[in-house]
Amino acid sequence: MDKKYNHVEFLPGSTIEQVVNELLSYREKGKLVVAKFNGVTLYSDTVTLDLAYREITGKTKTEFDEYLR
Repeated sequence: MDKKYNHVEFLPGSTIEQVVNELLSYREKGKLVVAKFNGVTLYSDTVTLDLAYREITGKTKTEFDEYLR
């Protein structure tokens, strides 16, 4: 059975955390949504903060924070 995802968009300037939190709120409501962020497709039913960071930056959240220091 194919999953049907609704598409959502985010405003320019949104952070990875904002996008992930929004997708997770959809997951909690039982809604399937998909969003593009910096060219990466993220799904509400599979997204995690580390997964999003790894796909977008190539590093986990912790690795990315340490890289910025």
